[in-house]
Amino acid sequence: MARHNEFGSWGEDMAVRYMQERGFEIVERNWRNGHKEIDIIAQREDTLYFVEVKTRHGEEWSAEGSITAKKRALMWRAMMSWKLQHPSPMPVLFSAIAIVVNNPLENPEVRWYENLWEM
Repeated sequence: MARHNEFGSWGEDMAVRYMQERGFEIVERNWRNGHKEIDIIAQREDTLYFVEVKTRHGEEWSAEGSITAKKRALMWRAMMSWKLQHPSPMPVLFSAIAIVVNNPLENPEVRWYENLWEM
């Protein structure tokens, strides 16, 4: 299990760098409150982004497909919990970043899904 966690942490590091290079400010990372958790909370301009990070080895898949209705509900509850602790009128987008390693000798593919669903 530790190797899986290390790979996931590496993917989250890649996602943070990707976002910072595109002008995002990282507000929180691995935010948790009870069973609620968000991988990355970021801000760019006047919008907050609640981001799920998915890191995979070379399989064909989509981040949207891996974020089920149950996961969307958990992200929603986590966002509401975070906003209760950090009141803000800023709009929110639920996003995902997929880090896909197709070949260990090449840079991973990064897929950014800015708005997974409308609030």
